[in-house]
Amino acid sequence: MPQQRLPIETVRHDLGVRLLRVIQSERIGPRMQRVILDGEDLDATFPFPSRAVADHVKIVLPDSATGTVTLPRREPDGSGLRLRELPNSVRDYTVRRLDDHGLTIDFVLHAHGPAGRWAHSALPGMPLGVLGPRGSHLYPTGYDRFVLIGDETALPALGRWLDDPTWTAPMEVHVLAASKDEYPLPARSGTDVVWHVSPDPTARTEAVTALAADLSISEGTFVWAAGEADSLVPLRRSLRQRGVARTQYDIDGYWRTGVANLDHHAVPDED
Repeated sequence: MPQQRLPIETVRHDLGVRLLRVIQSERIGPRMQRVILDGEDLDATFPFPSRAVADHVKIVLPDSATGTVTLPRREPDGSGLRLRELPNSVRDYTVRRLDDHGLTIDFVLHAHGPAGRWAHSALPGMPLGVLGPRGSHLYPTGYDRFVLIGDETALPALGRWLDDPTWTAPMEVHVLAASKDEYPLPARSGTDVVWHVSPDPTARTEAVTALAADLSISEGTFVWAAGEADSLVPLRRSLRQRGVARTQYDIDGYWRTGVANLDHHAVPDED
């Protein structure tokens, strides 16, 4: 008897405000820096549920001149944080791991991005503000097969998919990247990883279009995809045209070419 296929479950968390410090920083790929954070504020209240592979936090970068971090104040009624008071150096990042070593965040190194520049020069002792996560999407079990698609910005989340022991069904992973050396994805039994390599980011849309046309999707398949918002439009359109149930996929535009600090919550779910 097949397992029951439940929809994505959303869980809300108190929006924690934490001041952490770098305890380790290392290059793990040509354009990827791993930063491990710890501090008194990193305690058992930090949410890290299983199946919440795309959980993300907002990071507050130090002032480039003073090296200090300005954390947001709470509203007088306790309803939220005054995020508008913060400088523009606030970005969303996936939590790669939380364990006894600390909180791990992997940064894509973009010379034009403030977070990438900070990560490139991050040293032990440097402060970083961490807000959230404010909620978790718990992805479903009970499917016979999972298809996962992402570019460099989705690699930490793909790593969490492969790490999480909750899923036992086969996984088919497609990575859109400049090289196969971008990121050390964990090995997982029953998983096929295909790298779609191109140094030209503008070619990603064509790759996604071809991939969407070739995908075999049954009622027992769940599709997860994340990356550059416009490049994922062909995949979303293909799934809709093929009549795939909305509960069978989740597509998230993490960023958009030419747009600084995209609010991915505001990316419309449309063609």
